[in-house]
Amino acid sequence: MRKKNNSKTVKQAVKPVEVKKEETVAQPVSEPKADAKADVKAEVEKAVEKTTEKVAEKAVEKTTEKAAEKAAEVKADVKDTVKKTTAKAAKAAKTAKEAKPAKKEPVKPEIIVQYQNSEVDTAAVEERVKAQFVAEGHKAGFIRKLNIYIKPEEYSAYYVINDKFSGRVDLF
Repeated sequence: MRKKNNSKTVKQAVKPVEVKKEETVAQPVSEPKADAKADVKAEVEKAVEKTTEKVAEKAVEKTTEKAAEKAAEVKADVKDTVKKTTAKAAKAAKTAKEAKPAKKEPVKPEIIVQYQNSEVDTAAVEERVKAQFVAEGHKAGFIRKLNIYIKPEEYSAYYVINDKFSGRVDLF
């Protein structure tokens, strides 16, 4: 069962319209081409931007990683250098502390004079000389130079202070 084709009715419903060639051809052809070019250009620019951003991000990440690695290496080197320098300084300070007391304390001998079953320490004689000098009215800090001459046969010691003042003290 086929339907009859009523082409007459269809043909009568459509009225032919006259269209100028210039308008019909010019408008549809030019607008789609311009829009298509602009769309393609915009898409290409977006794709280039995205690619550029991704490449830039990767480059920044790689550079940051390399810089972080180098910074870690430098930091480790600095720590080692500081430790070595600190250790050297500590050793030098320790050596200096140990060496200084030995230099500050010169060996002072104890001298004892013996004569006919009697003896006297020279440090005691020195103290007697200083005490007598102060008793005469002078200051103990005034002494810059002190010479002591011991004469056991006279049982006395003679002294000269600062090449100006002289005196005598008993030994025993």
